[in-house]
Amino acid sequence: MNADSYLPLYERWLMASDRQDSTIGLRMRHIRDLASRFDLMTVTADDLHEVLAARRELSPETRKSQLASWRVFFGWAHKRGMRADDPTGEIRTIRVPVRVPRIAPDDEIQRAIERANPQHRAMILLARYACLRLTEVTRLHTDDRAGDMLRILGKGDKERMVCANEPLLLALRRLELAQGRGYYFPGLTREHMHPMSVNKIITRVTGWNPHSLRHAGATAAYNATGDLRGVQEMLGHASLATTQRYLHLDAASRRRLAAATVIPRRDRLAA
Repeated sequence: MNADSYLPLYERWLMASDRQDSTIGLRMRHIRDLASRFDLMTVTADDLHEVLAARRELSPETRKSQLASWRVFFGWAHKRGMRADDPTGEIRTIRVPVRVPRIAPDDEIQRAIERANPQHRAMILLARYACLRLTEVTRLHTDDRAGDMLRILGKGDKERMVCANEPLLLALRRLELAQGRGYYFPGLTREHMHPMSVNKIITRVTGWNPHSLRHAGATAAYNATGDLRGVQEMLGHASLATTQRYLHLDAASRRRLAAATVIPRRDRLAA
């Protein structure tokens, strides 16, 4: 069976499942890459293992993402009766080491904000001050703003409200005056810029990727308020545990914790 005969059906199924455009694009890239090497209707678990083994130079996150795309496709093909089996069932989940993410330093981001043009400044502020995901920054529309409140459509099309602080509000209003109604970051060939275009702009202007800015904003919000539940809602996380992984201790906090572990000397206790 030629891949051209069923991959369009699979793509339409992904679209009907209300997945985000970026997710659909990723799933299709992964499965087309595999289809360029194997017949997807006869590829075996051993074949898939060989591909993963040959790509050990890639990060665990990347290989885990590829495997996830394969699981979605072969699950779909198996349920439709196109395959008698799901070859990914024999593949163990790829473990991703837990690392402490780097967060963007305030002084570097402030300098980037000051020298950025109005559009780039708004992108940076949405990532750092509103803690939005890259796709959320990209898809923000003027209709999503009501006063200082932003309606954000996040993962799984879950809606949340995020308050825009004064600097962010000024940046958005400036774009509205210059561009009128529509997406804040319009694209040349589509309604809004591609997320990767926004990612490249933020990274080039600040020296940090948008996710590092989101981490920095979440940490600043928690350090100032101690409101973990509020930060969770701001970030759009389903789990508090996920939010906790976003928060970072600064050097001063680490020193306070270290000092607190010291056993008091007896003469101090006697006094």
